Amino acid sequence: MTIVSSSSSSSPAALADGRLHEPREPSSGSSTSEPALGSLIGNRYRLHALLGRGGMGSVYAAHDTKRDVSVAIKLMHAHLGRMREAQRRFRNEASALHRVRSDHVARLYDFGHHQNGAPFLVMEHVAGHDLTREVAASGKLSWPEAHSIIHQVCMALDAVHAAGLVHRDLKPRNIVVSRRDGQLFTKVVDFGLSKSYVHTGRTGAPITREGMAVGSLHYMAPEQAIGSPRVDARADVFSVGCIMYFLLMGEPPFTQRALAKAGRTGNSLTFSSIHHRREDVPAYVDEVLRVALSPDPDHRFRTVGALRMALQSDIPGASLEANLKTLVLVPRRSERPLWLVSVAALSSMVIALIVYLLVR
Repeated sequence: MTIVSSSSSSSPAALADGRLHEPREPSSGSSTSEPALGSLIGNRYRLHALLGRGGMGSVYAAHDTKRDVSVAIKLMHAHLGRMREAQRRFRNEASALHRVRSDHVARLYDFGHHQNGAPFLVMEHVAGHDLTREVAASGKLSWPEAHSIIHQVCMALDAVHAAGLVHRDLKPRNIVVSRRDGQLFTKVVDFGLSKSYVHTGRTGAPITREGMAVGSLHYMAPEQAIGSPRVDARADVFSVGCIMYFLLMGEPPFTQRALAKAGRTGNSLTFSSIHHRREDVPAYVDEVLRVALSPDPDHRFRTVGALRMALQSDIPGASLEANLKTLVLVPRRSERPLWLVSVAALSSMVIALIVYLLVR
């Protein structure tokens, strides 16, 4: 990952020496207005156009006046810049992007505070449009195109999970596509809701609380829908399955109510067969989705890499069923671990030997 540190006073070296540092807090007398187009952020980045606005902040197309390249600026709304939890979430995104190495993840260049008190991220300007617009413009994607996109998303998430992170907000709007030499190329963006699922040694209150649902409901794993603290990389596997269904069918596989109910009750989730409605989509895709979209994370693929492998293994019938089972993360709860079986067997042998000696 290419990292460029900023040396301006408004945006100190947040990424100096390849490490993420806390920028200095802006003065309390700073303006609270949104920046005007044409103005400088951090005495370096000139805003050109507003690309989008969401609940957390706005994204601008900008020009890095020192490097003479186009970048994207994600600036938190000024009124949120004074909220500790919102700032922590923004910094969380910066930390997440800094740790991930993938051609399919938007790169982070800089991190600092604007003079109005709001933190900002400087990221790679990703050309293209999101998957929602792609489906709206082109209709349901062909199986080769959908497969290519999901393959690249899984590659991005492999890097995300290798960094000990869960994205937790995967949806069509957070995946940007462009065409390179006639082929679709994808990048995963927006890590504002990402969460570390390994111990990092950091202290402080978590950004989310138990019982708080975080993410986009139509693409959210059932355990997320009820705000369960038991959320790991398999939640992203579920979201990828939902996105694949959307690409092929033009709609999410489940309603928000069905996902929330499955999270509360553990009930199964059912979706319409893709192959029955689209003969150009291989029948095994339904079987792969059945595993990826299991309401129980223990019955899903153990990794996005396993999901990617399953989609590459066009194996019919029972052979596919056996192959899918080898890619699921953990044994059923009723299965005993091997060491416990070994101890029980040894104990039985010892007891049998004692009984034999006593009756001789």
